[in-house]
Amino acid sequence: MRKHLLGLAIALAVLIVSVSVWIVVSSFQKAKAPTDTAIPPVTTTSVDNTATVTPTTETTETTTTAGATSVTRNKTFDEHMRSGAEFLALENYEQAASEFAAAVALEPSAIEPLLNLAEAQVQLKDYEKARANLLAAEQLDASNSDIFILRGIIFLRENNFLEAEKAFSQAGDKADFWSGALAAFFDRRDEAVKLLKATTDARAPEILAAFDEYSKYPDSPKTHLDTLLTRAFVAIGEYQLALAKIGPVLEDDANYRDAWILTGYAQFAEQKFELARESWQTAYALDSSKPETQYFLGLVSFELKNWDDAEKFFLLARGNHFEPDDLDEKLIEIYLTSGKYRAAADLLSEKINADESASIDDFTRAISLYLEKLNDGQKAWAVASLAVTRLPESSPAWNLAGWVSLKNNQLAKARTQLEHAIKLDPKSPWPYYNLGQVFEKSGDTAAALSAYHSAFELDSNGPAGALAAQNYNRLLSATNPDKSTANPPTDATKQ
Repeated sequence: MRKHLLGLAIALAVLIVSVSVWIVVSSFQKAKAPTDTAIPPVTTTSVDNTATVTPTTETTETTTTAGATSVTRNKTFDEHMRSGAEFLALENYEQAASEFAAAVALEPSAIEPLLNLAEAQVQLKDYEKARANLLAAEQLDASNSDIFILRGIIFLRENNFLEAEKAFSQAGDKADFWSGALAAFFDRRDEAVKLLKATTDARAPEILAAFDEYSKYPDSPKTHLDTLLTRAFVAIGEYQLALAKIGPVLEDDANYRDAWILTGYAQFAEQKFELARESWQTAYALDSSKPETQYFLGLVSFELKNWDDAEKFFLLARGNHFEPDDLDEKLIEIYLTSGKYRAAADLLSEKINADESASIDDFTRAISLYLEKLNDGQKAWAVASLAVTRLPESSPAWNLAGWVSLKNNQLAKARTQLEHAIKLDPKSPWPYYNLGQVFEKSGDTAAALSAYHSAFELDSNGPAGALAAQNYNRLLSATNPDKSTANPPTDATKQ
């Protein structure tokens, strides 16, 4: 989902101005608190179950090492808090909530883990549990402004804007951004500007820019300002405000194309995919030539797994020279899902040719498709040749070249390329594995066995080693039926 929002942001930037889809809840400061809690915190992250914490003096974590029994050690309050903060930064809210809940159990009189737990639960949309924990936090410090900010955010997410504004007003200066955003939403321009200019919140300039732009057109209707504010709310990730603000604009003018695009954007970000598709289809009906709308329709069709429509609209956008970073990758995924391997391989090859920074993985994907799905050794060699030209000191690049030459039955050439790959990196298993195939095809059984054995030794628990063991055992069995086999083969994927 995060990738989709990035693509949406790029497209929206072209539509009106550069935007940054950024969702961050205010950071919370640690505060001193009374020693007893009248209301127990709600710590489980499950939607269906609610449980309270029983305070303990320590928590434990279990680790297991290969071939060893489990080892249990104490995990401290600070470690839980650190881990929770890391998970929160990674947007892994379930793990964050679990860590903060454990911290609450260790120090039930500390307000910071309660606030952080509530923040994670807000992100998980566990609003009732978040409210319960905020109530518990209030028993520790009734004046803590973060309590009221989080309550206000919950009201915002529930589209209860009046109650949200009341909650933010109780947080004092620390909530200037949120109070300013609500003042803008409720058309109190002077108050909004004053509050937003007083805050250092990085999101405030987006809303201020809407007022600045509107001031350049004194005769324009209020719907213009409402659309500009909607754009700002979308840019800062406040999609509930955006949808509520743009609704009256569309009631006033149902043919306002860009208002429909913004509506679809907010709906998509809220994972309301069917509604987003309807909004973007309306925008497309009003103007089918706009590549941003074509891309958006491709994106929502992709999310709904309507591959035909996704391909159609992505290709339309691409044909109109609108190509966000994720467009080609999504087209490739569509082609692979639909079994259109030629289209996928050719698009990969096109990307590689156009991108000087293409990685070895990009080359590998294209070559694998040409060799394994399409049996097209000529196209595979064109990609492999480019790989060694661009990456002459890369062992994997020379291994790819050797692999293609092997498949094209150019055994002498393959041997030279694979031996060069080994020279560049003697510890890479794949060149040995491919060289074993070269020797086997050439009838040199002893050299093939040696190469397979080397590949297995270098990658005994990996895919190259597993394939090498299979070939070694097969070849050994064929030449020496009474001889015991090497290590047993394991399941493995091809390179």
